[in-house]
Amino acid sequence: MRPRSLAWTMALGAFLFACGGSGGGPADPGIGDVPPDAALPDPGADSLPADPGSRDSAADGGDDAAPADLPDLDLPTDPFVDAPVADLPADPSPEASLDASPDAAQVDLPSDAPPADLAPDVPAQPWSSLFDPDRIRDAATAECQFTNPHTALKDGVLLDVWNVSYLSWESIDGQLRPIRIRGFAARPVGATAALPGVVQAHGLGGMSEEVHATGTAALLGTFVLAYTGPGGGDTPENTSEGLPAGDRNGYRMFDTLADPRGSWFWGHAVAGLRGLTCLAARPDVDAARLGMTGFSAGGVVTLIGAAIDDRIRAAVPLSACGAWDVAVQSPKAWQITLLDQAGLTTSSPEWTTLLANLDSAHLLTGTTAQILMVNGSADEFFPLTAHVVTFDAIPGDAKRTAIAGNFDHGCFQLTSVEDKNDVEIRATAAAKGGQRMWFRHVFGTDARYGYVPLPPASLTFLPVAGVWGALVQVDGGGGSLDVDEVRLWASLDAKVWFSLQLESKGNGLYGTKNTEFVPNDPATLAYYVDVTYATQDLIAPETFAISTRPTIPPGFIPDIRGITSCW
Repeated sequence: MRPRSLAWTMALGAFLFACGGSGGGPADPGIGDVPPDAALPDPGADSLPADPGSRDSAADGGDDAAPADLPDLDLPTDPFVDAPVADLPADPSPEASLDASPDAAQVDLPSDAPPADLAPDVPAQPWSSLFDPDRIRDAATAECQFTNPHTALKDGVLLDVWNVSYLSWESIDGQLRPIRIRGFAARPVGATAALPGVVQAHGLGGMSEEVHATGTAALLGTFVLAYTGPGGGDTPENTSEGLPAGDRNGYRMFDTLADPRGSWFWGHAVAGLRGLTCLAARPDVDAARLGMTGFSAGGVVTLIGAAIDDRIRAAVPLSACGAWDVAVQSPKAWQITLLDQAGLTTSSPEWTTLLANLDSAHLLTGTTAQILMVNGSADEFFPLTAHVVTFDAIPGDAKRTAIAGNFDHGCFQLTSVEDKNDVEIRATAAAKGGQRMWFRHVFGTDARYGYVPLPPASLTFLPVAGVWGALVQVDGGGGSLDVDEVRLWASLDAKVWFSLQLESKGNGLYGTKNTEFVPNDPATLAYYVDVTYATQDLIAPETFAISTRPTIPPGFIPDIRGITSCW
């Protein structure tokens, strides 16, 4: 296979979520006959293959596999562009009681690999010295401008729309300098009360577009501001001042020696928080109900923002996580590619300083935000090992995750083991459905989402004649939601995932069918259970997904696809 450029690969990931729909499952890969004495719960068509295979390839290197220069990246700002983020009830209180428990003999498996320490040799500065809250929240210095008022129709919703600009900062050689950030804002026409406000951040190489504000505002029913990070943009309306991420072959992302704030990721995050300041200053925005969302690098800065700014009540990072030192345990990690392009390695002080000061897995321990993390099971930029460490860093129970099976940052378009359209539909449903559910729940704007189900609990494997069945306890969804589908996903390498649809056994228990089984020792597998819920509307019910925190075997390193080759 011809190696693909970094720009092309990332563009595929950003493209995905422009689609909508409901999920579908992979075709039965076929695993052979069931042992005659394998009396497991009930027949079905799906089953897990004995060995998905590692699919390693040497195509990940070579002179013609060099990534494209970052300044030339031309990526859609956000795959969830058309996915407006709805308001959610004020508190995801996980109070549901799950009484039923499996009676069969149970084999509980280890649920964690111990997290690696992040940049232990570099002292982290107090976050308040890096993100001065008083400075960030000062509306007078932001000089917020909402100009060119007009209306637009998006997804059947009539919206007021503005061009937006305001002042933020970047750090050059340890000195802050003001830069003007540009973007767009939108809100539904005719709202009589102050609306919640949501900032949408774009991915690496992206920029804001009007559709990013209008799409998210229509989806969520909120006031949305979509901004372009430092140095990005392709028209005068959306081009922000400052140095882009690709400055000096991408060194700007890691420019932390004089000042950790020199990293483009700091500038992108602060630009988003200054956008919150502009929203909070408006009389038609409820400053007590603010949120943030974004895809890829936009999700990275969403996590940073949620970690350090207590104005953010709800956050939905899409295809993003921290714990980058865990990610780079995989030799094909995207961070290694970008470091190499910038003339750096994982031993460079620029990298260790970035991890110690700006990695969200450090910062999130004090967050007060309610966070839904959406990711792909095979993401080559943000592998599940790093996802789990980041998720675990979020304190309390006001958090959930949704993992889209076989979705990644775009390589599945070329190398998927199932129909790529099924993967796109599944990922779009997890992302848009998750945004809509979570924001509406936390902001209290939709009674259907007044209760958010707990993740599936008490997953157990039942050994029978050398294979395994599975049982899991599933939250029924309360009075306004129904369980639509329950599916167990598993992989030996975290690159190729296969699934079993589980059936109801009563009392909230779901398990494998009589002719379906897991042939591999579960202790060798990465796995999770994903539950799709649907509202009880008679016409066009809305769906979203909630997954278990993935279980990763100790010492497991994902065999992620190389971003320049997709193998």
